[in-house]
Amino acid sequence: MLNIPFDPSLSHLSKDDVRSVELAEYLLAAAERVGDRQFDHAAALLNLCESLASKTGNAVQRLGYCFCQALREKIACDTGKKPPQDKKRSVPDYHESLLTSDFAVKAMQRGAMPMFQVPHMVGIQAIIENVTKANKIHVIDLKIGNGHQWVALMQGLMSLSDREPVELLRVTAVATITSNQSSIKDTGNRLASFAESIEMPFQFNIVVIIDEDEASDFRPDRFDLDPVEEALVVYSERVLQTLIGQPLRIERMMRAIKQMNPRVMVTVEVEANLNSSSFTGRFVEAIFHYGAIFENLESSMARDNPNRLWVETGLLGHQVGNILASEGVDRYVRSVNLNVWRKFFARFGMVELEPSLTASHQARWFLDRFTAGTPYTIESNEKSLILGFEGTPMLSVSTWKFIQFARLISDNQELRVEFY
Repeated sequence: MLNIPFDPSLSHLSKDDVRSVELAEYLLAAAERVGDRQFDHAAALLNLCESLASKTGNAVQRLGYCFCQALREKIACDTGKKPPQDKKRSVPDYHESLLTSDFAVKAMQRGAMPMFQVPHMVGIQAIIENVTKANKIHVIDLKIGNGHQWVALMQGLMSLSDREPVELLRVTAVATITSNQSSIKDTGNRLASFAESIEMPFQFNIVVIIDEDEASDFRPDRFDLDPVEEALVVYSERVLQTLIGQPLRIERMMRAIKQMNPRVMVTVEVEANLNSSSFTGRFVEAIFHYGAIFENLESSMARDNPNRLWVETGLLGHQVGNILASEGVDRYVRSVNLNVWRKFFARFGMVELEPSLTASHQARWFLDRFTAGTPYTIESNEKSLILGFEGTPMLSVSTWKFIQFARLISDNQELRVEFY
């Protein structure tokens, strides 16, 4: 039985707070009934929820509106009132959705700056420290987004007075056939323009990967690697989680990355277990995770901001609906905790690198400087960092190296070394 602490008198709360507490209680009860397949009872409870929820109210009311919609969708799916989804459709994800509304993106980034900036700061510092003596650097970005992190990398490399100038910085953006390739090209043009302004030799390339359920052309030979001259870096921001439901693809991709033998791999992932096979488990984890996101937006964006409304009812609402209402391959919004990724990475001989004091201090300075009075947190988790809001973990930032194992192979009286 799902329960939350509840004071029947509620005399110490404002009218708005009373409404929020009642909404939370009814919503949890409705989710429990959905999990027990008591759909008529759940629908009645959702009627109560919807009378208290509001897509223009406070954070709890907006969250309630979003979850009411998702529970309605779940009931429709489980009772056969919603047609099955086309499994060959393009899969929307966080970054692709953001690219559809530049104004909403910029507004959200300004409002929730630490969620975007801190992971970039930590990751870029780790990259700089691992390519400190390299004259040529090649970055493979598994999903580039707006590319702001690579402007920061160029600035960081230029600021180092004790190293030789960079002879060439190459950024290769990985795209799929469903990606907004025009937007990716625009990102490359902006990066090239900035590199030219600071006189840094720069190249930008796009490698398009064809997505199929049983095969992938994510292969080392697609990336024009130069292991002798270039220091290779792989950057993965909220990419691996999109492949959790496709174990063959993520397995092949990680093996290919290991063959590339990057000096460092940086990963940024959502720190929430939204992959449970249990509907109730997913609901509880999702309402805490998205509750923190909605509270973040409440603290940083006006309630009547149209960009906030688009983000909450469009992007976030779509994600919550997929988490709660879809199953199997149709449920593509997934994430797991850092400890799960640690066990997965260990299979590929990956070792976790501790962030330098410089990276940790920069991240904490940024939070103190730009978010004074807001409840952002940054904490160490073994050798990684966890960014949170109001006590809820939100994102993990971790850096990794591959341990390469070698064996000698005799073939026609010739010896060769093979890494695996």
